[in-house]
Amino acid sequence: MRIGCSIAATALVFGCVQSVIAAPAEHRQSVPANNQARMDAVKSAFQHAWQGYAKYAWGHDELRPLSNGYSDTRNGWGASIFDALDTMIIMGLDKEYQQAMDHVLKVDWKKTPSPSKTFETNIRYLGGLLSAYDLRPDPQLLNKALDLAHNVILPAYNTPNGIPAAYVDVAKGKPTSEQGLILAEFGSLQLELVRLSQVTGDDQYAKLANSVIEKIANVKASYPGLYPITWDLKSFTPSSELQLDMWKVAAQSMQQYLRSETSKNMVFLSEINDQYKLLQTGELVCFIPGNLLMGARYLNDPNLEKFATELMDGCYNAWALTPTGLAPETWSWVDKSQDIKKYPQVMQAAMQNTGYAAQDVSYDLRPETLESIFYFYRLTGDPKYQDMAWNIFQAIEKYCKTESGYTRVADVSNTGAVRPMDFEESYFFAETLKYLYLTFADPNYISLDDYVLNTEAHPFKLTKPVKIQAQFS
Repeated sequence: MRIGCSIAATALVFGCVQSVIAAPAEHRQSVPANNQARMDAVKSAFQHAWQGYAKYAWGHDELRPLSNGYSDTRNGWGASIFDALDTMIIMGLDKEYQQAMDHVLKVDWKKTPSPSKTFETNIRYLGGLLSAYDLRPDPQLLNKALDLAHNVILPAYNTPNGIPAAYVDVAKGKPTSEQGLILAEFGSLQLELVRLSQVTGDDQYAKLANSVIEKIANVKASYPGLYPITWDLKSFTPSSELQLDMWKVAAQSMQQYLRSETSKNMVFLSEINDQYKLLQTGELVCFIPGNLLMGARYLNDPNLEKFATELMDGCYNAWALTPTGLAPETWSWVDKSQDIKKYPQVMQAAMQNTGYAAQDVSYDLRPETLESIFYFYRLTGDPKYQDMAWNIFQAIEKYCKTESGYTRVADVSNTGAVRPMDFEESYFFAETLKYLYLTFADPNYISLDDYVLNTEAHPFKLTKPVKIQAQFS
């Protein structure tokens, strides 16, 4: 249901304003010493990963941090570089930023050995360029973003019903024949294209993106506001509906139909498949608590805030209750209304020990829980969320760090069985470390009153400030 994030965020974007953030050093004086030390540790982690990438995988999409090889899963344009542009600005890493810009300006979008995945290209490449432009305006960044939009992203909308295709054949400048779509992907293109319209004054990009939301709204859902994860490209008809209204309906339905509580009073979001409620979830879903809290504060809805907090606690416990302090990729549980004695002994033992049962025990460098923790700290002002973030960072440092970067691990359930896997996603630069750094930073730095973050944690300047962030002394 990542559509909720894109709808809620897009609904807060208005008009057009340009500004430059203050240098990081200007905010450090208001940060307590313990948080300065935490910021420095996160910054050092970024520099460690960046140095490994620059040495062994420069210009490629990702570093393989065990073999010191590389992979090109995002068209070979250097996804890690584009994803890290705003992180380097935020952390004040000017030398690394200039190194990155030298590469960015040389990229030819028309040269790629594989089709472009519309969602990934949009959130990483276009999002990275626009965020860097918002934080440090440079016409070269905007020109590069426009070139990308016209050559790679807009062709995805050349379909009979205007719904963006999942993939684009860049050489031919048209969608591939792939008909399958994922809700989280075609429902997460709005922020970038709306922002592109705002900074250029050309509304064609916003119209294309927002027309998709209107078409989604016209599709009748089995549960109000809860749409299928997988779609067919031909299953849409045009209509219109306010995005914020859609988000409210979805949030209410999540609480009514998906909420599940265990016997240990942990709350998770379940899934529905063919009218059956499946008691399973995963780290990928853990962005939702932060999204719900942002909406609750925007709407002044205490009931929704309570629901968001329950889910936040559940997601954090998925980390805190493992021997390594790292969350499994997916897990299941027994609802407190069910008779646990009817379940196998292994499930009963898991519920007794942790309150949930890990399914996929790998950790994939996921940022979603840290994303929610960032929002909870900024919106509540409670320092306990900073401590949560620090606990997670320490676990990542202990089990994921290699000589050249950070890697996935195969098993979080046994400290003696933690095995690194030779693959690193570029979102470790763009999201995981950025959320950590901003959680410890001066809360007025990239304030949620002034910025909205996209699916890849790239901050865009709001054209009209909102008042949702907590008041910090």
